[in-house]
Amino acid sequence: MNTKAQKHRELVRSILQGNALHQHQVDAATKVFDSLTGNVRAVVTAAEMQAGKSGISLALCCLQRLSLSDLAICDKKQLKDTLYLVTMPDTALRDQAEEDLKLAKNVVVSNFVNFDKALEQDFKGNPPKLIIIDECHYGSNFSAVRYSKIFDYLEQENDKCKVVFISATPFGALYGAETEYQEALELQQEAEVEDDKELLSNAQIAAEKALKDSILRRDFNTRLVFHKTSDEYYGVREMLKNGKVKGLKDDSRNFLYPSTQRNDFIQQFQNHQGMGWSLVRVPAGLAMEAKQFLISQGIDEISVYILGNNLAGVPEDEHCSIERFKKEFDDAQLFEEKLIAITVAGARAGINFGAMMKNNLISTWDSTVASVAAVVQANIGRACGYHGNNFSTHYTNSDAAEAYGCILDHLEKTCSEYVASDFDGLKDFFEDVCQEYHVNGLDVGLTVKYKKRRPIGDVETYKTDGFVAVPAKLLEEDVNFSQYTKDTDYLLAIDIIRKEFISKGAPTVKGNRALRGDKKNWIKAHWVNGDSFDNPEKARADGTQKDKTKLYTQMLNNGEYLEYNRVVAPGSGEKSENKKVTAAIFSIYNISRRNVAKKIMTPEDVWEMCDYFDVERDDTLMVIYKRGEKDAQRTAAKKHHNEQPEQSGNLGNETIFSETTKPTY
Repeated sequence: MNTKAQKHRELVRSILQGNALHQHQVDAATKVFDSLTGNVRAVVTAAEMQAGKSGISLALCCLQRLSLSDLAICDKKQLKDTLYLVTMPDTALRDQAEEDLKLAKNVVVSNFVNFDKALEQDFKGNPPKLIIIDECHYGSNFSAVRYSKIFDYLEQENDKCKVVFISATPFGALYGAETEYQEALELQQEAEVEDDKELLSNAQIAAEKALKDSILRRDFNTRLVFHKTSDEYYGVREMLKNGKVKGLKDDSRNFLYPSTQRNDFIQQFQNHQGMGWSLVRVPAGLAMEAKQFLISQGIDEISVYILGNNLAGVPEDEHCSIERFKKEFDDAQLFEEKLIAITVAGARAGINFGAMMKNNLISTWDSTVASVAAVVQANIGRACGYHGNNFSTHYTNSDAAEAYGCILDHLEKTCSEYVASDFDGLKDFFEDVCQEYHVNGLDVGLTVKYKKRRPIGDVETYKTDGFVAVPAKLLEEDVNFSQYTKDTDYLLAIDIIRKEFISKGAPTVKGNRALRGDKKNWIKAHWVNGDSFDNPEKARADGTQKDKTKLYTQMLNNGEYLEYNRVVAPGSGEKSENKKVTAAIFSIYNISRRNVAKKIMTPEDVWEMCDYFDVERDDTLMVIYKRGEKDAQRTAAKKHHNEQPEQSGNLGNETIFSETTKPTY
């Protein structure tokens, strides 16, 4: 390495190792950057609110510069090699990004509106090698920025450039993109069946558009990275765990409507000793009414501020900028006074209040009801981050907050510690979350098209009678399995499964095993391979095949009720009532057809399961469950469920309140 290049690299390393960045931010950026190898050109980075996304971006800029050759890093004309795009056309956000990234001399900060201008003016003769897009969740909004313009540039003009999307809530963009594409494919299939050429043409156009707009564009091999925060981080999950999220439902969401929650909010503010402040978010048009209510409760008028500009129903002299409020906060600290800030729905959520304001936050109130992103990106998200305040209380849509926590748990489990993960099953998971937590969407403007009442196809319900764990002993002949069980159903199932492996002699590795023929339809077989064994990406509600097998058998050993339908997990029109036994078959001869690092179970994997069930170690283990008595009560409940009318989720405005809501003091 020449001396000049070494000097440039040391300058960049001093940023990565300096006080401007935390190690967890550098680790996250490294994980993202390392994912951009081979044919992977795009990475979606999910990082919780106030977890340091700007630091991750700064570190990414540094890593990009360090990846240059000695010749390139010494060439001044090649200095600008990274483009950072703010999704929203907000100059304040752009200015904040420029301040956050000022140490990186190789980055140009712009927005979608000025994308072409930035390329023309700042990257003459040296197109960017990396594009970072902030707050990519806005791509899911029907009225928001779409990504086709960026991808067209990357495909047609700069096929060497990589792109990184960063957001605390990229879920809406991920879901919306996949849903549009799948719907177009379904429409295309319908047109082919009906031989409707016009419909087919429209469907093909819709599918092509969905692919162009999607941040999952398939030829970019997009990957997902989850940024795991350090132990000092305090976020939504920590608030939920500590009981600091108070649910607002129905009329109680309206800050102008009398409720127990509103009484608690006022009392907590008034009883707070010393300096502090609270944040209240109300529907647009009701800011002045909210201020008048607070004054009616004995709060000094000069202590209540309305943040924003040109707000409906707010006199000009009542508006307060964020910068001015921060100064008022500093003054209030000197005299140990308490303040309340009022914001309205639709106001910019990405306000960085800083650690001092977070440490002195008393409470927040948010009337948002619609989407997960709208809830967690607003008030409660502003209270997240690295600070010492774990006593503040947050009155908000607790269902949406819990859904967000559930999504984070899922991403933390499914995204590997070292490599990026793919999106397999993510759309179905989002729909399950929206249904379970009764939220209509992931982001503002996005309809999650699930049915609040999903029909249950596998209605006839049974309990599980028991199980047996048996080594298959595929390399032995004439094995007497009666030492493990005397049950004829188990013994017949063992024989049929063994023959599937050895029907043509010695067992061979296969990825498409099936028990075919009428005589074998009574057996449900789960052929466990290296991917499905312990890869959390393949896990469903009860975990991986390894986890669920241990869970189910432990329940049976403890005498707990285990629904047989849950064990069967029927698919493709199957019914649990037709499956007398269900087998989970752990074997080194099963192989995944997915493009994953671990396709086949190791012998040690199978031995682990053999040891767990205290049977001889083998290369194949069968855990077989038997159907028990019919559960009439659960069967009736499922039938009743299916008789209920269907309702589709529908997400519209950000709040449920109209501009004409009358205040009630």
